Amino acid sequence: MEDSLRRLQWHMWFRWREESRSSGSMDLTAAELDYLYLIIAAETPLRLADLAKQMRVSPASASVMVRKLQRAGYLDKLPDSTDGRSILIAPTARCGALEAEEQSIYAETATRMASALTADELLDLDRLLQKACSSLEPPKT
Repeated sequence: MEDSLRRLQWHMWFRWREESRSSGSMDLTAAELDYLYLIIAAETPLRLADLAKQMRVSPASASVMVRKLQRAGYLDKLPDSTDGRSILIAPTARCGALEAEEQSIYAETATRMASALTADELLDLDRLLQKACSSLEPPKT
């Protein structure tokens, strides 16, 4: 199983590098991607304080990263209408393009894997992956 996971990870990384070379997202660091993925997953704009808490960093560190990603065109800072002291962090269209790029890689990989399996095997694989992935979730506190 370890070898299969390694091969799958290598395939996904290789596909992401291919796609990102043409889009320019290859310039992003792992830390920058972590912030962007968290902001995308939030589905609504986040307060800077909430972003810092979820990233487990200081508000000052989160602010530096947000400024950097804003300058690169991935994030917007918006006023918080419910709290004049807070700002909200929202993804831009460029960030959305990054998400679409990633989704196309997952879709292409899933299609290729599905072509090697029967319909029943595909259902079994999906069920087993969901079960295995649930064991990777952090415990709820």
